[in-house]
This record gives sequence, structure tokens and C-alpha cells, in this order.
Amino acid sequence: MNGLKNGLYNGLENGLNNGLFDGLNNGLNNGLYSNEYFNDLDAEKFIVNAGIYNNLQQFAINKLVFDLKSNNLWTKMKAVYPMVGGTATTCKWNLKNPLDTNAAYRLSFAGGGTFSANGYQPNGTNAYADTFFIPSVNGTLNSNHISYYSRTNSNGTEVEMGTNISGVVPISVLEIRTVGITYLAINSAVTYTTYTDANSLGLYIGNRTASNVIKLHKNASIVASGTTASTSQSTNSFALGALNLGSSRQFYTTKQCAFASIGDGLTDAESIALYNAVQTFQTTLARQV
Repeated sequence: MNGLKNGLYNGLENGLNNGLFDGLNNGLNNGLYSNEYFNDLDAEKFIVNAGIYNNLQQFAINKLVFDLKSNNLWTKMKAVYPMVGGTATTCKWNLKNPLDTNAAYRLSFAGGGTFSANGYQPNGTNAYADTFFIPSVNGTLNSNHISYYSRTNSNGTEVEMGTNISGVVPISVLEIRTVGITYLAINSAVTYTTYTDANSLGLYIGNRTASNVIKLHKNASIVASGTTASTSQSTNSFALGALNLGSSRQFYTTKQCAFASIGDGLTDAESIALYNAVQTFQTTLARQV
């Protein structure tokens, strides 16, 4: 702790009076935001490692971590991608474990995607990101969620997050609005839970909480549910922006990603809490839909 007290986190350990966020704290201390959000070491580790220098983005990250922890969601998260900073270098980091390694599930971007203050924009042709999260190794058969915050309203056969073994089951996929229909399958044969969707904007959460319970949430609502049995888990990693078949990727998406996560299955109340936390995060950054 001596190194931290005299180093980068000195201000954090002393009420943020003399450290990295002193100016931000002073500016916000009597303003809109409460200082309670600026005391989380997990948030600060992400901010430092990802190189997030914008004060508003720093606040949004701290508030997001605060909300995830206060709603008992933090321990259920294995990978959280806030998509902040506007570059591949800042967007690749996993908030839950911000290390630059495959084992930490940091993203590796490929293809012609672009980055902005609004997040990561795949091109629908060859752009995707490898999460290095392999369901059969890192996941749980009967407890799993994936989420994707889409800022794009588009049709077409596009997989926002997916993994499969080419030609065989199982499949795990969150496929938002293929000609007006959202498709979900998690650790099962290709029997989808579907929802006829008016648009493809907002936070989508695919949830499996038991061997025979699967639900699709859009924003704060449960929009579809099913009883498709879990069978086994894919041995290929999740791709963000496409379906990963191992030797190839298919069904590239055009939907801009402003947040994504992978983790344990969430209860209905936890799914609503996740939406509220993520929507607050997006609103703070003025990129909510």
C-alpha cells in the first residue's frame, strides 16, 4: 500500500484531495454528482489502464461500477465492455478485469470497424472483436447471460454476439432483428427464442438461468421466454459483431455497440437493474437510445 499511497492512487486513498481526480472532485463536489462514486479502485484501475482522460467518461465509469456493485451484479459479470474513449485502444478493455491479455477477455478487433464517442461501429462485412471467452471453458451450462447495447436500427441476418461449432450444436447467439425478429439461443440446439421487434435499438439481454429457462430482455421488459433445454457449450469463443465458427466468422452486424457483457444468468430483477445501470451510463455520455 505504500507504493499506492505515494503514487497514482494517493489522492484516491486520501479522499481524492491530492490525486488524479482531485480537480474533477473539486469541480463536482458541490454540483450535480455525489462524491460517493469516486472511490472505487476497480473503476480507477480500468480508467488508468484504458487511458480514459475525459472527466465525464471517468465519472460515468465510476457510476457504472457503483451501480453494478450496489445491485449485486458485479460478481455475476465476467466480461464488461463499456466502449468508451473513441479508439480501439480504449474500447478493448474488460471493465471487470482490465488486463491486456486473452485470459482477461480483452477484445481483439479485426476488420473494418470504426470507433467514436458513441462506441464501436462494425461494418457488416468483416468487422468483429474476439472476446476470448469460451463457453465450454469459462462459462456455465445452465447459468449464462450475454448483452449488447445497440445504437443502430437495421434489418438483416446479423449476429451481434455469437459462438457455435460449425455444423453441430450447441449454439450461443444474440441475433438482434433479422428482418424484424430478434433471435436468442444459449447452450442449446438451434431452437431459437424469438421476438418480433419494432426496432433494434437499446439494451438486449439474453439469459439462461436453468436447464429449461431462457429469456430475452429488451431494456426493462421481458419480451420472450422459452423452455429449450441446455445441451452443451461451444468450444469457440464469443465474437462481438459476428458469429464465431472457429475457422470463420459469419453474419457480421452493422449495429453500433455502446456496451456489451458476458456473465452468469440474471434474475428478472437483476436484468432490470442492469438495464437501469447501463441506461444511466449511456445517458451520462449523451448517447442513450
